[in-house]
Amino acid sequence: MVSARLAARQVTPDHARAIADTGGAIGIWAIFPDLDKYVEGLKEMADVIGVDHVCVGTDQQVAPGALQDYAQWVNLIAAMLRGGFTSEEAGKIAGGNYMRIFRAAVG
Repeated sequence: MVSARLAARQVTPDHARAIADTGGAIGIWAIFPDLDKYVEGLKEMADVIGVDHVCVGTDQQVAPGALQDYAQWVNLIAAMLRGGFTSEEAGKIAGGNYMRIFRAAVG
């Protein structure tokens, strides 16, 4: 169960769509019990707003979960590939979408 503090930071599908409509992205926290469940959460958001608007929530030490250390990202990528994401999609979610937004913001 997600604590009230964490639930307050979650966005609704409509809010996520509004952010995506501006070119933004939603960072998904790794509050899931394991990487396979986390990938399911990433896929759920990708189904709502598209892969181009989903990112890994990088403030991962805020809550316990499947991804507490950046050294685990190689395992995350493997889990995304096992879970049905293409290598291009996994790259977008793991950092490519953030880079696109950063470049648009700073030139």
